[in-house]
Amino acid sequence: MGDIRYSGNLHYEINNLGFVSVVRNENFVFPYKNGKPTFTFVFVQRGQMDYYFPQTKQTVHLEKEDVLFIPKKLPYRATYLKDNTKAQILTFDLNGQSVSETWQKPIFLNEPETALIFNSITAQNRINSFFLAAKIYELLYQAESKLTTIPTKYKKLLPALKELQQSYYKNEKIAYYAKLSNMSEPNFRRLFKEYTGKSPIEYRNLIRILNVKRLMASGEFKITEAAYLVGFNNMAFFYETYNKYKTEE
Repeated sequence: MGDIRYSGNLHYEINNLGFVSVVRNENFVFPYKNGKPTFTFVFVQRGQMDYYFPQTKQTVHLEKEDVLFIPKKLPYRATYLKDNTKAQILTFDLNGQSVSETWQKPIFLNEPETALIFNSITAQNRINSFFLAAKIYELLYQAESKLTTIPTKYKKLLPALKELQQSYYKNEKIAYYAKLSNMSEPNFRRLFKEYTGKSPIEYRNLIRILNVKRLMASGEFKITEAAYLVGFNNMAFFYETYNKYKTEE
């Protein structure tokens, strides 16, 4: 077996790190008429928010575990839509070379992997600049590799995707998710596999395994407890699924 090697340089150096966790009530509005002087990742831990960008007249709606990348110096207005909405905010700057067009517009992310990056930030490690920089690099990778918005062809899948991402512990049948998307079950299965590369059940199992990893990393749960909490009731099936997805991050 031959060697496989890679040598490369990071395109960006991260500095001016900042982290803040805020809780606001319904109708709280925070405008940045000139934008922030740094780049921002916003993670909605609970509740709902709207971000309005006047330059493009674009509104991005965020719900629980959604993430939004906001370029620096881009004007926007944030509106909290529910009482007790909690958001985590990472701010940072990129140096090292001119910033590409990738980082000149908002990027919406709602993949389970992205939410897990924020969920790994705790009171203990959020004051560690090396740790935060690593998380930002992960988020930038996710943002660069994902589409900013779901293509029109797949938008009808959004209700099912949201339900799978937020209620992954429920053992609903595929017909339930198809109904949420107002589709027949065969068409839903086909379109879902086309968009995600996985069946709805495979997609849900991946989210469950990622959350098992998160619970285990906290040090507060045994593997059997974590498996049960995310929806696995059969440990033999859990271990089979875990081995299938354990290398996916």
